[in-house]
Amino acid sequence: MFKTTRLYKIINKNVLITCSRLQNTVAEEGQSFRQRAWLLARERYKDHEHVHYSSVLEAKIKTSFSIPEAHQHLPEDWMDDYEFYQGAEEGANRQGTPDPSLPASKVPCNGCGANLHCSNASLPGYIPSEIFRGRTQEELQTITCKRCYFLNHYNIALDVEVAPSTYVDTISRIQDKFALAIVLVDLLDFPCSIWPGMQNILGPKRPVFLVGNKVDLLPRDSNVYLQHIKDSLQREFIKHGGGDGLNIKNVSLISAKTGYGIEELITQLHKTWAYKGDVYLLGCTNVGKSSLFNILLNSDYCRPEASDLVRKATTCPWPGTTLKLLRFPILRPSNDRVYQRFKRLLAERSEKAAIEKERRAVARTTGSSAAAQPVARVGRTFDRREDVNDAFGLAGGSRPITTLNDRSKDYKEARWVYDTPGVMQPDQISPLLTAEELVKLQPKTMIRPRAFRLRPQMSILLGGLARLDLLEITSARKQFDWLKVFVFAPVQLPILIADTQAADSVYKRYVGSPFLGVPFASEDLEARLRRWPGLQCRDEDIVLASEERNEGRLNCDITLSSAGWMGFLLPGHSECRLRAWTPQAAGIYKREPALVPLADRLVGKHIRYSLAYNTTKPFVFKK
Repeated sequence: MFKTTRLYKIINKNVLITCSRLQNTVAEEGQSFRQRAWLLARERYKDHEHVHYSSVLEAKIKTSFSIPEAHQHLPEDWMDDYEFYQGAEEGANRQGTPDPSLPASKVPCNGCGANLHCSNASLPGYIPSEIFRGRTQEELQTITCKRCYFLNHYNIALDVEVAPSTYVDTISRIQDKFALAIVLVDLLDFPCSIWPGMQNILGPKRPVFLVGNKVDLLPRDSNVYLQHIKDSLQREFIKHGGGDGLNIKNVSLISAKTGYGIEELITQLHKTWAYKGDVYLLGCTNVGKSSLFNILLNSDYCRPEASDLVRKATTCPWPGTTLKLLRFPILRPSNDRVYQRFKRLLAERSEKAAIEKERRAVARTTGSSAAAQPVARVGRTFDRREDVNDAFGLAGGSRPITTLNDRSKDYKEARWVYDTPGVMQPDQISPLLTAEELVKLQPKTMIRPRAFRLRPQMSILLGGLARLDLLEITSARKQFDWLKVFVFAPVQLPILIADTQAADSVYKRYVGSPFLGVPFASEDLEARLRRWPGLQCRDEDIVLASEERNEGRLNCDITLSSAGWMGFLLPGHSECRLRAWTPQAAGIYKREPALVPLADRLVGKHIRYSLAYNTTKPFVFKK
């Protein structure tokens, strides 16, 4: 009994000492746990005046943006890969030399379509004279120009001189032809990827297939999100130069990267257009025309023997890859061929359904964005190439066929698919960016919305490419302190929130640094910033209003050129006034309704002592 009582006294004494120490610690600090957490949150910004949030500074958000190293120099032995290059003498120029005395050929480059020549290295279609000299027309048909070679093998874009009017002049030939126009639009950049003069090129009666590319990168906010995207695409196309919409025969959503929607597009082409005339792939730069051309080249839409003879178009993130027209012959969709293709698709339906079910299960279980992206395999029904195989039978004395002879009698009545050069839309900021910056801005996976609480007189900067000021938010019924803003942009692009009154100075302080990301330079940053035009705002402010009670749907979007867009969730019966900034005030549009109206489902809870919300998986499987 005595021992037990003594033990209790010892335990109580230790407990009292521990409690006393804790009380003294709290008394010395004079702060609660929440107060300390708030101070820690503000500690990160003590050296960043007027900055309230930065995705680079936040501990839970690790920036994926870094300044790349200086680009590699041009390899000296690149011409050795060409079959007809005889090698350079000792001490000679291993980069090749131009020879203006040699006339240009009429043979187009297999990658970009520009006629091959050796007269000027700054013009499209150039190859060094050491390779060009003495080549026959048949030998030139197997050669790609220097620019396409460097894009394919070294991921380096060489500068060439191409006047903007050249692109329009090249594709204007469609005006006098009975042909179908497949107009491609970048779903991550519309209406800025819709050419405002498209109706003048197409004509009022031109049949049009409207195709939205990169659907695999858009967040999935409901089970019917694809139909909503289709409606938004058609509405914006008609609004920004697409005429009255009566000539739009079909609207499709595809991913030229994953193959999604391609088989359905081919089915609609067979059903609506059949073999009536040629087909032209039209659109602004970098919308995916060449990628679609390449995937159709290896599908049921191309004649089987031509798939191996027509070279694939050069594709890369840089605008203006295709410089002249490329083409392949269309396979005539006879009744028998359409039936054979239908049987193949029917046989593959159960397998595709099982793959889709497994893909969704993986997405639900793991939360993987890659598993949630729509994917499809593009198959071939007709792959009979007896003529081609016979031609390669060297034992029989036949000469190998390495290029497509479009003057052959077999193609006299053929219909063709043309890959046309991209037209630079005035609202696109791609011409202002370097090759390295364009690569950094390419989204790799499904875009993950990022949400923030923006208070009046605060500005949100989307890298160094765009800025949006919340000037005021008013309501006759209630006072609101903040507005919920959703940012749709590549995760590599940093976000910074600052006071509006000091936004200009904050921008000048951090432009060219990882805090804003783009623009940047791996070598001479000062020279890069001298070429950068900065940000300019529209003459008029943007006014958003919500007349009814908010039900969790975004009211509208504000597009910010090629940088991305922002969605707004206004409280019911309220109004706000915004001011948007982009380089040269380009590409600022109000898009209503919002492209991802239920984006509030795709973000987590508000982060305490921060303006940001937690990011979650960018997809849901519900109504």
